[in-house]
Amino acid sequence: MKSQEILASTTRLGPVHLRVVDIPAALPVWRDVVGLSTLTRDGGIAELGVDGKILIVLHAGATTILPSKSRDLFHVAIHVTTRKELARVVARLRASGLRHSAQDHLISESLYVSDPSGNGIEICFDTPGRFASREEMADGGVSLVAKDGTRHSGLEPPDIDRLLQELDPADRVKVPLAADTFIGHIHMRARSPETLMAFYLGVLGFRPHIQSATFGLFDCGTEERTHMVAFNIWARDELKEPPLGAAGLEHFTVVLPTREDLAAAARRLGDAQVPSLQTDGALDLSDPEGNRLRMVLASD
Repeated sequence: MKSQEILASTTRLGPVHLRVVDIPAALPVWRDVVGLSTLTRDGGIAELGVDGKILIVLHAGATTILPSKSRDLFHVAIHVTTRKELARVVARLRASGLRHSAQDHLISESLYVSDPSGNGIEICFDTPGRFASREEMADGGVSLVAKDGTRHSGLEPPDIDRLLQELDPADRVKVPLAADTFIGHIHMRARSPETLMAFYLGVLGFRPHIQSATFGLFDCGTEERTHMVAFNIWARDELKEPPLGAAGLEHFTVVLPTREDLAAAARRLGDAQVPSLQTDGALDLSDPEGNRLRMVLASD
């Protein structure tokens, strides 16, 4: 791929639209635990975000929850920019009684929970300063090397008690997420990640990152954010198609910095004979496994 066909480094992810069975049932998780604010409620749609910026849009109308190990959304990742912010979410999760988990990926610390419709949520704090290099092992596995020379799987549990020490007794826990919170990546379960990567890299213009069938993860991003769109095959033979009417991903948004970038994307889609609909300065399309996305121009 020629350099001008690669997505600009300032390309980012915008609002992620999700189908849910019941918006009132979903809001306590997204609002009271995760910490998003309800920006608008209009019939079967709820827009959630921070400081007036939309991050998540919930669409009512799903008739069943998204079953585990379904080909569809694995999780959408909401990134916070301070460890104290992550600690607040930990405290809210503990108080909620919701089933949740946590992992230390070395390059980030992450919390995981799902809404009542089965939509996976990751709350992530990036820690690139701890990371030195990534090594692919002879067996296809991946080893992460910290700057102190220690090796990590990236799946270790974080020290939650130490994380909670970020909070002072006077710190408020039940507060909305900070204005600089953003959608950092989206992660799906897949049947053929190699086919998906051919599309996201060769047509859309993302850069490759981890491409490991043994580890079961394929992802891509930009020069600035290497991990933006990811697919896993961890369910292996247990992967199933989501039932008709299931909750899950409605579509996600890729925000391009200039009109030239959007026009170039439209040209590549046309050259690859990928169907797309261009309306109101946006491109609506689906990837080879039917995951829908919208490519839009960044607002001024």
